Amino acid sequence: MLFAVVGLVAAGCGGEEEATPSPQTVSGKTTPAATTSTSTSTSTTTPAPTTSASTSTTTTTPAPAGNAAAGKTVFTGSAGCSGCHTLADAGATGTVGPNLDQLKPPYDKVVTQVTNGGAVMPAFKSTLT
Repeated sequence: MLFAVVGLVAAGCGGEEEATPSPQTVSGKTTPAATTSTSTSTSTTTPAPTTSASTSTTTTTPAPAGNAAAGKTVFTGSAGCSGCHTLADAGATGTVGPNLDQLKPPYDKVVTQVTNGGAVMPAFKSTLT
């Protein structure tokens, strides 16, 4: 059932709007530019040392194929998601929690939030499978 709910929420994540790119974390060191040392007879230039930086990006797992009708039943019925959330595909108009049509959370975020809860949202780890 969890996959059905997540599939329904992920299905509501489509639309005409462009997704905002996720921020990237770049780690590494900066180094000074090339230095020049001079003497009375010669001039030499020392090249700046090379640096390496590792880049980590945030990726999301694509939503698995699901049963939208079953997901809607869970979203609007047994799990009670529609009591708090708005999701047009489910006919849900709740106003307590985030509007999922506007938020368009990535699949991984939905799984984490539904499983563990957060803020005022309860965890569904033991009730949805």
